[in-house]
Amino acid sequence: MRWFLVLAVVSACSKKADDGPPCSAVVDNLMTVTKAQLTGHGGMEVQNRKAMIDQCERKMPAAQRACLVAAKDLAAIATCMKAQPPTK
Repeated sequence: MRWFLVLAVVSACSKKADDGPPCSAVVDNLMTVTKAQLTGHGGMEVQNRKAMIDQCERKMPAAQRACLVAAKDLAAIATCMKAQPPTK
């Protein structure tokens, strides 16, 4: 019984509490908005998607990711970036 309790506590402490959307959803929305509003950016996802996801996973708090997933235009993206600067 004691081992079960220790195992439960260790596993609960080892998980990060992050209720934000996944970075893949953030990047997909950023690319969708960018392609729709800026001409000439149609092929950017092939080269940059993985790098953008990696950067998001290292630097973006959950609240900023949620804001970016909900953004529908470039102005909203800019607001999200100003409101929650990425962590270092």
